[in-house]
Amino acid sequence: MRIFLFLTPLLFIWGCSTIEVTKEVIKVTNTISDQVKKTSPKKTEDKEIIEEIIEEKEIEEEIEIIEETQKAEKNIVASQQKLAEINFIGKTEAQILRLLGEPKLARIDGVVYTTRYNSANCRLFLFFNKKIENKRVEYFELRNANADLLNSKQSLEQCYREFSLMN
Repeated sequence: MRIFLFLTPLLFIWGCSTIEVTKEVIKVTNTISDQVKKTSPKKTEDKEIIEEIIEEKEIEEEIEIIEETQKAEKNIVASQQKLAEINFIGKTEAQILRLLGEPKLARIDGVVYTTRYNSANCRLFLFFNKKIENKRVEYFELRNANADLLNSKQSLEQCYREFSLMN
């Protein structure tokens, strides 16, 4: 029994010191986790900034490609309309209907009325101003079945033959 009385205070003293050590360990752990949290968001912000910069550069590159493609298509359409033996610009909707018949597709998009005529290898797009009562063709394009603009006289003539506009 004496041993028990002798060991009880020792266990009590040892237990108190364990509690103190545990408290200090918890304080150190909290300090370390706070420091990690402070540095971690900064790295996340840096990653987000870098991703935004990369995304902006990709968008700028895509815009350049689109602008170059649009310029090239404008040049092709301009040359296409110069090479065209049959110019549709200025023809009324009634004249077009007599010449080509009913379109395969007709669509209204805002103030633009678009018609499309299909042949085996060609697509003829005619654009009208919807606001005008007696609609006249204001713009036209000839494209192949893959939607590429036709840019040679031979391909244009072949298209006209397919639409029975040339012999």
